Amino acid sequence: MKLQQGFTLLEMLAALTVLALCSAVLLVAFGQAARSLKQVQASDRLSAAARSILDEEADGPLQPGSRDGTWAGGIRWHLDIRGLPVAANRLRLFQLDVRVREGQRQARFGTLKVLGPEAAQ
Repeated sequence: MKLQQGFTLLEMLAALTVLALCSAVLLVAFGQAARSLKQVQASDRLSAAARSILDEEADGPLQPGSRDGTWAGGIRWHLDIRGLPVAANRLRLFQLDVRVREGQRQARFGTLKVLGPEAAQ
């Protein structure tokens, strides 16, 4: 009897089937990772826009009211500023709420800003 060397056709077909299944699973995983990365980048962009808008508005004189505008690259924003009552008469407390939108994506962010006696004048 001769010793058999190499693989049989059936073994090769089984190995190719396993390889094809693993490749399909990896392609789906890479596709999902790419979509997730795109969503995270869009969310980061909205978050950066909101932070910049809140920083710019909070640095200036705060007056209750609403403001609208467009931030770099076409991100539309709407800011609401309202004064909140505080126990100490010399302090002023403001709530800043910003809504940012780019295409179908939108997000809301908010913060509080306290102004001391020197800024209240």
